[in-house]
Amino acid sequence: MECPYCHQKMEKGVIYGHRSALKWIEESRDKGPFISQFQKGIKLTDAWDLNELETYYCRDCQKMIIDVDIKSNII
Repeated sequence: MECPYCHQKMEKGVIYGHRSALKWIEESRDKGPFISQFQKGIKLTDAWDLNELETYYCRDCQKMIIDVDIKSNII
């Protein structure tokens, strides 16, 4: 995959979660890690299933890109 910022080649990799699901919560609603399990957001992984997320990383920009299936992951 080509980086949309610097147009260099991105590396494919995996982010692994630990125990609970990874979830994206908008900054204005973020109350910290202890409250996050009770807040609505976009679920990126399942808590007790294989807890991994395919990711592309650009070493030059230090940015990551992930694909999210928003239709089934809003919680």
